[in-house]
Amino acid sequence: MPADTLAILNQHINAALSDAKLQATASALGMDARGSTPEEMRERMAADVKKWAAVIDKAGIEKQ
Repeated sequence: MPADTLAILNQHINAALSDAKLQATASALGMDARGSTPEEMRERMAADVKKWAAVIDKAGIEKQ
């Protein structure tokens, strides 16, 4: 993902995570919803892609 796109996405996610209602809902669900830096977000997204690609491959799900 281009750095400028990632920065904008990260900015909006962090803004949403500062909402008290969202935090209350997340807490009620046992979640700890926190913001991150764009670099942390990039690293997390890369790790998630790798993780879920392995799950999809193991499950034999065809790419569409």
